[in-house]
Amino acid sequence: MRPLTKILPLLVLGVMLHAQAIPPTMSVSEIHPGMKGQGRTVFKGGKIERFDFEVLGVQRNIAPGRSMILVKTSGGPLLDSGNLQGMSGSPCYIEGKLIGAFSSGWAFQKEPVGGVTPIAEMLDQLKEIPDTPAFKTPLILPKVEPPKVLKAALRGEMIPLAQLLGPEVASSEGASFIPLFGTELSSEAKDLWQGLPVRFMGAGALSASGGEASPVEPGGMAVIPLVQGDMDMSAAGTITYISGKRILLFGHQLFALGAVDLPIWSATVPGYVSSYNLSFKLAQPVAPIGALRLDRSAGVAGLLGAEAKLVPLRIGVNLGGKRTLNFRFELMDSPFITPNLVAMVLLQTLNTHIRGQGFQSLSLQGNIKLAGQNPIQLESMVADLHAGRLAQYVGAITQAVTLNPYEKANIEGISLNVKAEERFDMTLIAGVRTLKARVKRGEVLPVLVTLQNFQGIRETATFNVNVPAAAKPGKATLMVGDGLSLLAADPDERAIELSSLGDVVRILNGALRNNHAYSLLVQTQAGAGLRGSRIEGIPPTVSNLLGSDGDSTTNRLQRRIVGRAILPLEREVRGLVSLELEIE
Repeated sequence: MRPLTKILPLLVLGVMLHAQAIPPTMSVSEIHPGMKGQGRTVFKGGKIERFDFEVLGVQRNIAPGRSMILVKTSGGPLLDSGNLQGMSGSPCYIEGKLIGAFSSGWAFQKEPVGGVTPIAEMLDQLKEIPDTPAFKTPLILPKVEPPKVLKAALRGEMIPLAQLLGPEVASSEGASFIPLFGTELSSEAKDLWQGLPVRFMGAGALSASGGEASPVEPGGMAVIPLVQGDMDMSAAGTITYISGKRILLFGHQLFALGAVDLPIWSATVPGYVSSYNLSFKLAQPVAPIGALRLDRSAGVAGLLGAEAKLVPLRIGVNLGGKRTLNFRFELMDSPFITPNLVAMVLLQTLNTHIRGQGFQSLSLQGNIKLAGQNPIQLESMVADLHAGRLAQYVGAITQAVTLNPYEKANIEGISLNVKAEERFDMTLIAGVRTLKARVKRGEVLPVLVTLQNFQGIRETATFNVNVPAAAKPGKATLMVGDGLSLLAADPDERAIELSSLGDVVRILNGALRNNHAYSLLVQTQAGAGLRGSRIEGIPPTVSNLLGSDGDSTTNRLQRRIVGRAILPLEREVRGLVSLELEIE
């Protein structure tokens, strides 16, 4: 396990801050087929080695204002292995002039042909590196508006990362040169990254202890940890250019997020793996050297000697009361990526330490601490050994926080406790009845609910639902069910009103849970909504024209909850039953 440290070793600082000789550069207009040059990269250990290349041509306008230099490489292991993932960023020189960074290739090649990102494009996109992270209010894409994110979170469903980031960062077949090293992930954990230009290389068995760190100079190997602590996951690539404290890497994006804040570590290369598909280097971090600040299409950039802010995550796993395992992690702080990392780390932790078959129930308690806000309380339960459901729930709640459009959520820490029990803790709502079908305003309505476990054994519990004096005379619906079923039924059709991060926190803390049974008294009201506010007393003809706020399919009467009661069961609850009542 790599220690969680924010202190840069003095020796590393002394090495990385020494004056770097800035090489002259060569523009794309000066490059023509047949020119030959050399590149610098690490194939083994920490030693920077030379490889050769010949220019095949220049692909111009592969994107607006973008070109790619095509080269055929040779030397080192490349004849046998082909181009290696992890070579991304390797500086390429012709006649001693820097032309760019080796950055792309194709799968199943017969010859080692690849692309070089012109250095002018890297310098242009990455020239303004902020001294401190410059996070602004998170951008909410038009198709992922706040109510959609929040409603998905209340249902415990994450919005896919590829949908949030868009097709421009999706992986094109075989061209990805971003290997992610660390723990070997389960297929379910990998699904959280579906559609993104990353490949997972399980290298957890390789130890970096005693490994020689490559020099902090062009051609040196570097890794960018997304997760560190009791689980490692890092993006690996090569340093292209250093000027003072500025450092450029990769020659392509990590996730194309713009402003980022991530550690940069020097690395060693224990070896490489040859593949008929895409060969790749194995990489292991050695020591922190700086912080990544920019992530753009032409590369990534950071500052040597800087430190990155990460999100602390603690996970406790109680194995049936017999023993408790405690794990600590630090995660990338990003509105888009952090929720997926939280879900992935939780899923990987549970899949590693709980049973894969048989009867077992998982209950989760925890919180997300935010600066300036009340902690968000987390509570969920699954009785079917599906750790992915717990991971999706925690990830979805985190998404609702990080993707709010009002202010940057400063997550001070996430704490999760999961208890695994050797039993099947599930309860079905088998029936509901009341002692009377007519109830007066201001009265208490006893509600009898029949609960049934998976063995068919039944028990009866009682709700006491207060019928408020403000309720309107007429028909009402009594809905009894678990939190997720009630959310799907949408008993309160009024628009969700949000104007701040505090509103998001309040709604998440008041959410219905799947380990309780709820009894909701619902009435229908005529009216319409406009910009999050209900318009009372509106004529039906006008209501039909306006419809409901944010839903073009509805010209209907709206429902609202007028009374509720909760029955804590501490078991997973499933089912929904509705009864019609008359309020006098």
